[in-house]
Amino acid sequence: MMHAARQALEYAARELGFSGVGVARADAHQGTTLQDWVAAGKHADMHWVERHLPARLNPQLVLPGAQRVIILTYEYARDDERRAAGRIARYAQGEDYHKLLAGKLADLDETLSFYGGTQRCFSDSGPVSERFFAQAAGLGWLGRNSLLNRPGKGSFCFLSSILTTLELPCDTPMPNRCGNCRRCEEACPTGALSNGVCDARRCLSYWTIEAKTEMPPDIAAVVGEHLYGCDACQEACPWNRPKAGETPRIDPHLLMPARLSTLPPEALAEMTEEQFNTFFAGSPIRRIGPEHLQRNIRELRHRNSS
Repeated sequence: MMHAARQALEYAARELGFSGVGVARADAHQGTTLQDWVAAGKHADMHWVERHLPARLNPQLVLPGAQRVIILTYEYARDDERRAAGRIARYAQGEDYHKLLAGKLADLDETLSFYGGTQRCFSDSGPVSERFFAQAAGLGWLGRNSLLNRPGKGSFCFLSSILTTLELPCDTPMPNRCGNCRRCEEACPTGALSNGVCDARRCLSYWTIEAKTEMPPDIAAVVGEHLYGCDACQEACPWNRPKAGETPRIDPHLLMPARLSTLPPEALAEMTEEQFNTFFAGSPIRRIGPEHLQRNIRELRHRNSS
């Protein structure tokens, strides 16, 4: 019965455009990495991480009776489609992935319910240690850039999770294949990476997206062209250079629209709040609001004029 449910899950996920499916035990031991990261203050002022820490470490607090954590991967663009000045992280160049994947996860929930399961589904939107479970589910390994790396596919993917009460067959974890490579650490503009741990207090993605305060001078000095997020560690990773013919198909909804590709930072800076919300409707960039984006543009201008 559970093998049939697993097969149905994989078939449905493939039809919905997911590139990978893995299953891990919900009670898999997560070690102390996350607690140590929070205790060291490396989550910066992302206080929700600390508030939801017990649930992240114990899926039973999210879904009582959870037996398995299903992790799914969904590819996003590897190529940077931004043609004007000001860089935008690949994951945010198209439509908001939360909304895009929510409907697909609802379909998978329905599939698993047919086999008697109760589920809770998330896509980077709930208290689930998705990267840990992705590794436990055999989808790849956590590289020195703290992201899921996959042979032949790299790290340019979204992670979604489904907690289920079904005892689906589990997968075998994959060994770490980073070896002695430290290109991601060397490429990080601020030195935020060390041995697979990202210190958000030094991460450009944190400062251009999450932070509520002005950038410290040493961070602003290296912000460069980054308007929203940073892909430096992914760009440097050899696993993100697929062989010919292995480039994954990308959902068109996740590609950058032409209007954003060519719009210069000056035009973005002049937008009113209403214009900003209209222009970025359906985009993950909308969540930071016009003031934060304009602050990032000021840093870019300051950097380019100095």
